[in-house]
Amino acid sequence: MHAAPRLTYKMLREQQQRHVVTGLIKRQTAANRLTALNLFLRANQLHEDDVVASEFRTTYPQAIQKLVDNLRSEDRTDRSISNIRSALTCFKEAVTEFDTQLALSEDDIPPFTKMVKSVMTDHPVKRVAKQCGIPSDMLYGWLNGKWPRISSVKYIRRLESFFALERDSLAALAGFKGNERDEPRVGEAHSIAYREALSARNKSRYWLVTSENSPLGLQWTELQKYKTVAVPELERTSKGRWTFAPLNAVTKTEKTWWAFLGGREIPSARMAWARTASFLGWLSLPKTEGGRSVLEEQLQTLAWFVVPGLLDDYLQWMKARAGGKHTGTTQEFLAMIRWLCRPENGYLYQCPYLKTTLPDEYQAQDWHNMCAKQFKHAGQLTQAYQHEIAPGRDPFEPLEQLMQALEPMEMMADMVERMRRDRPIGKCPKTEAVWARDIFVVKLLLSNPMRLRNLACLKWFGIKGSKGSSDDGVLYQRDDDSWWIHIPKRLLKNRASTASIRDYHAPVHPTVWRDLERYLFKHRPVLLREPTELVLLTKSLGPKSETTGDTDRSHRPYTDIGRIIFDRTRRYLWKSDGIGPHAFRHIVATSILKADGGDIKTAAMVLNDKETTVEKHYSGLRSADGSERMAVLLDKSFARM
Repeated sequence: MHAAPRLTYKMLREQQQRHVVTGLIKRQTAANRLTALNLFLRANQLHEDDVVASEFRTTYPQAIQKLVDNLRSEDRTDRSISNIRSALTCFKEAVTEFDTQLALSEDDIPPFTKMVKSVMTDHPVKRVAKQCGIPSDMLYGWLNGKWPRISSVKYIRRLESFFALERDSLAALAGFKGNERDEPRVGEAHSIAYREALSARNKSRYWLVTSENSPLGLQWTELQKYKTVAVPELERTSKGRWTFAPLNAVTKTEKTWWAFLGGREIPSARMAWARTASFLGWLSLPKTEGGRSVLEEQLQTLAWFVVPGLLDDYLQWMKARAGGKHTGTTQEFLAMIRWLCRPENGYLYQCPYLKTTLPDEYQAQDWHNMCAKQFKHAGQLTQAYQHEIAPGRDPFEPLEQLMQALEPMEMMADMVERMRRDRPIGKCPKTEAVWARDIFVVKLLLSNPMRLRNLACLKWFGIKGSKGSSDDGVLYQRDDDSWWIHIPKRLLKNRASTASIRDYHAPVHPTVWRDLERYLFKHRPVLLREPTELVLLTKSLGPKSETTGDTDRSHRPYTDIGRIIFDRTRRYLWKSDGIGPHAFRHIVATSILKADGGDIKTAAMVLNDKETTVEKHYSGLRSADGSERMAVLLDKSFARM
């Protein structure tokens, strides 16, 4: 029995020299490639007489990482490192070609078939074929050793996309280097009407922009004091108080000043300011665009909410802008008019001095009479439009593909697998730290579907068994090595909704522990700039100080993780246009309710929400599942029909 031929690094060198002699490549190209190979051999303690082994096959990413680490220790630039990695590609292709020819000559399994078998382990063929848009017979053929044709390149690329493999990693093993157009990473996402409409509307900016020290800004600060103080000097309804956020998840800037008072965030101020900036911005628009052509310097007052004859025109303009329907913003705006203008205890009703901030034509009118009429008119409009209000968006529309799946969590598991396979080999340590953080966050949200503010502000004290201060939302490890999350009730959004809402105290699913510990102990220190107990860190620095010009290096609650989750799901979740952290609550609840034995009570406990709230949001799902269950139970009767 003859011995199988061996490929050595010296043979790879000689192959490049032959290419120069035969004119296939230029002499300088060959020199660059051989230099790169020398650096690779040195980094991996290899000699040119050594047989090419796993370092150019299964452990190639690790071998490349060793090379990159060596090059960085020599202070090589990123561009130089990239060029060296690129120069090694020809040797990787030569090894693949050698392995393929050897396998075919000895009736062994070719590398392409091995790779397909490897990625398909534990994945049902028909399900993968359906989601990838690959004929199932073709995929079965590849698994059984059938060699793909050139016309199958697009299907190979789809398989690469589905498993988040490096571009051309499978195609190269099949002997293809085609220049086919890029396929979607994980399927073509369906368009979402609300996002398209919102994108179109956002191109037309009309909101009034003003500063904190402007006349309007000073009035707004006084309004915030009135709405937040325990006992205001002016009258206020029993339910008219705004509360401060238990956790500041947003940083105060020149653009977000209106959401803060004394450095503390007021969530309710966001909606109120949105209605204020929108209404005043509409007044400034030219009459040809539906506005009133009011000069900007005349708009610096809340008193415009009292002026009669404006509400109808504004709401009709907003209706046309929203595609011909009244949405929830109509209700919000009219409710705001009513608590501002309400006789006796309305804020503006009790501030008659603001009449002097309006143009002269409104000075002769009685202030209290104007407020009373506006309050009454807003109530009439609320009554007239109550049956016309339509949802501005469907929160389940971006989740359509998941909602239709029998097991939505399986699709999320596919997403995590794609993220794992897209590990950034050979890049800077911070890039890999971000990759590890994002996998951890996705899995944590599936195990413990928290709201964004609680997730961003989660802390870890680094001591086993320590929950730190009871005032913090914490991730901690018990003495039995299990991981838990504890969030006091006062930090929860629905803390005042009912007495049944308690502290959130739940275990992290064991399947998350490995990624959790890898991030905390290995990758989080890479992102750490200054001491902080926050779990989720970003590599981005803070803003520069206006006084010193120094860059703020401190860590803040990472609320931008919502944007990161959107980007990651758009890239790795099958046929998704991107979803945010809150959508994970829908996914988990839906998966529970679709599972055998799943019920409203379990879903409510996992979400730490009221059963009535869960039942309200998922009644349509339960109705559909009931119809499907009926079809199974009454199949014989329906068959006779």
